[in-house]
Amino acid sequence: MSKKKKTQQSQKKFTPESYIRQKARMLPIGDCYISDDWQHAGEAIVWVTRCHPQGTYTVGIYLVDTFCLGVKNSYYRFSIDSLDYEELLQHFEKSKTLRKVSYEEAHNLIYGAVAFAEEGGIQPGKSFALTQYLLEEDTDEIPLIEYEYGKDGKHFLMANDRLELNTYAPVLRDTLGADQFMYSLPEDEKPSNGEDYRYIDPETRSIFQNMLENFRNRPEIPEEVYSYHHPDYPVALNVKNQWLVTLFYDPDNAYYLPDETIRKVLALPHEELRNDLEQIILFETGCTCRKISREQWDAPYASVLLHCLFFLMALDDERSLPVVLETLCQSKDYYEYHFGNVVTDVYVPVLYALGQNQLDKLFAYLQIPGLYNMFRYEVFPAVALVASRQPERRGEVIEWFRKVLQFYAPRLERQECCDGFLIGLMTSPILDLKAEELLPELKTLYDTGLVDEGCCGDYEHIAKEISSNNNFRNIERFSTDIYECYHNMKRFADK
Repeated sequence: MSKKKKTQQSQKKFTPESYIRQKARMLPIGDCYISDDWQHAGEAIVWVTRCHPQGTYTVGIYLVDTFCLGVKNSYYRFSIDSLDYEELLQHFEKSKTLRKVSYEEAHNLIYGAVAFAEEGGIQPGKSFALTQYLLEEDTDEIPLIEYEYGKDGKHFLMANDRLELNTYAPVLRDTLGADQFMYSLPEDEKPSNGEDYRYIDPETRSIFQNMLENFRNRPEIPEEVYSYHHPDYPVALNVKNQWLVTLFYDPDNAYYLPDETIRKVLALPHEELRNDLEQIILFETGCTCRKISREQWDAPYASVLLHCLFFLMALDDERSLPVVLETLCQSKDYYEYHFGNVVTDVYVPVLYALGQNQLDKLFAYLQIPGLYNMFRYEVFPAVALVASRQPERRGEVIEWFRKVLQFYAPRLERQECCDGFLIGLMTSPILDLKAEELLPELKTLYDTGLVDEGCCGDYEHIAKEISSNNNFRNIERFSTDIYECYHNMKRFADK
């Protein structure tokens, strides 16, 4: 081999995947963590760190089902700096209490769960084929620590849905015997014995298994990086009606206000009320647009932004749209802190009320780079609602969607103002509209292979559904009546 060739090969860079496979086990082991409640919950997050000589870290994170399935999923972050490392750790600590452990504890919990799952005929998730190389080899050199797996001495399948049940229960039954495992679904009050599982013919079982494999093995879709630069927000609350602040920030009023209170607020002079609502929104956004403190996360929830947005919707003053769009420029933490799973129930009627005659401003918002994709999504069902409520404007709405799809086409690959997950999501309101006119633009995007097909399926499925007689019309559930909106929210207030 020539000297030149050797030099070229030595300069060849490793991909993260090849580096992990070939070199990760040579790196020193750093901090390891296990979620504190795993013995009760039957599910553990296990965190293993490898330390690079240049001061960066590669982290392996494993979702371990200790009751039945072993390593369900895993992923890694490659060569991240100390700031990203701390942010990643804090992200996990928001939902789980992580306890620092020795590497031996982490190793034994993972491999013990893998061995227990294999007793039932279940192999680790596909991602483990790579992330296992962030662990030491499972040999006698690692001191043995024995943990208890299963529940009451049996494999216990806690299925997230019937698809997962129908995938794994037959395997457990064939491997262990019908009386040697238990299972449950989210709606079940108590576990069932394996004998109670109804047999499914092999052909149907194969269909379920293929569906689950396709879901678990779909490629990871890169998402747009959040990089929005905030303007200056008010640092003090300057409102005329201070009692609104007390009302909206009271945790006892989270998600819901009675009709009498709504009428009292709407009895205020509308211009005065609009100014107060916008001031409260901008002030609260300034308080939570950057890092949200642990004290804020732990405090009782007060749905101050929800209240303000619903009342702006009721006032129906289009001048408030820029303030509403400013809230949609915020981060994932802001999204989860203020709205969580009610975000669409709040924003779709508000954006419809204030933006139905300002579609150009909604399109301009979508052209702002570096925004959170789940906030961007809220615009699409709101615009689709225009065509649903005002059929004479269908052509205008279709052309608006076409312009958006054409705008995204050259930007998808570099995740500029969009990403594959967002386009997968926006396909849903297009299906609701039965917008066959947009199939060419959708095909252009789906043909890139960069659209998340886990949202609405692949292009062939979408083309079939959009031209079928199936009537989805998910957008018709939204109401712009403030009293109905609060009544719909009451289910969250009662929890």
